[in-house]
Amino acid sequence: MQQLVYTDIAEKHGVNRTTLARKHKQIQVDRETKNINQQKLNPQQEAELVQYLEELTARRIPPTRDMIRNFASAVAQEPVSESWVTRFINNYSIHLISQYSTGMDADRHNADFFTKYKLYFNLLQAKIAEYNVEVENTYNMDEKGFMIGNTTRTKHVFSRRMWEKKEVRATLQDGNRAWVTLLACVCSDGSALPPGLLYESTNSTIQSSWVEEIKPGVHSVLVSSSPTGWTNNQVGLAWLKQVFNRFTKAKARRKYRLLILDGHGSHVTMDFINYCNQNKILLAIFPPHSTHTLQPLDAVLFKPLSTAYSTELTTYLHSSQGLAGIKKGDFFHLFWKAWTSTFTQG
Repeated sequence: MQQLVYTDIAEKHGVNRTTLARKHKQIQVDRETKNINQQKLNPQQEAELVQYLEELTARRIPPTRDMIRNFASAVAQEPVSESWVTRFINNYSIHLISQYSTGMDADRHNADFFTKYKLYFNLLQAKIAEYNVEVENTYNMDEKGFMIGNTTRTKHVFSRRMWEKKEVRATLQDGNRAWVTLLACVCSDGSALPPGLLYESTNSTIQSSWVEEIKPGVHSVLVSSSPTGWTNNQVGLAWLKQVFNRFTKAKARRKYRLLILDGHGSHVTMDFINYCNQNKILLAIFPPHSTHTLQPLDAVLFKPLSTAYSTELTTYLHSSQGLAGIKKGDFFHLFWKAWTSTFTQG
């Protein structure tokens, strides 16, 4: 009997070799059978898997696609494909959604507990009542870092031709990773204290080129430096004296002021606490690992500030066609536009 050569026959009749071989060997399955095979799990098993994924989400540990693939493979007792995972998510889109997500530390998740927060706010309210702290004397302070040449993740409109050809898939950013820390403080009456900017400087000095854009009488801002660009005990105490007390004492007169902040080491030194006691400043420290939820500046104002700074930086790069790099001397001009557009009194 002459042996069939599938390749030759397929070429002669203009058909796909694989399809021809499957048909001849009678292993080609119909569409309905193929769909049943692709299901892998029966409807009851799929429903139970959806319920399990919802339980994982409620516990703040939503699974990845690979994890879903492993779950399904264990139930089906055979491997499932990536395409099966895609079809599964699409079929149950009323229950499931695939989104980018950032991680939350377990400590932060554990701190998100209603009873703990209730105790904290009850204590805070009791102290406010005990010392008769008024709204206009209640303040919140926090810090935010800037890498002066980096933009935040934002959507942009690309040329479809360039995108699909993978010629351009990213926006231009300078990449200067020099660090500047903002020390911001807002009042419950909607006002904000002058910002403090802390530049990174190995020898803790300020170069004139960094601050030449700051004009006396025009810009209300205070500037300092540290070897890392982050606050330390000295910077924290200096801010308390030269910014907070200086700009809030006259309004408070002899009344108590409330300063709410996180438990950073520079905020709870003996010198910091003693100065507050001597000047009728009550300190309220957020519970550990809770600032992502309770810190007003972090939760409300810093995100639009970052977006505004990214917009100013992107505009600057566009105007220079990406030819002019970002230097420390350029930071204040961009920052001040972002600050004045976001930190406005309500």
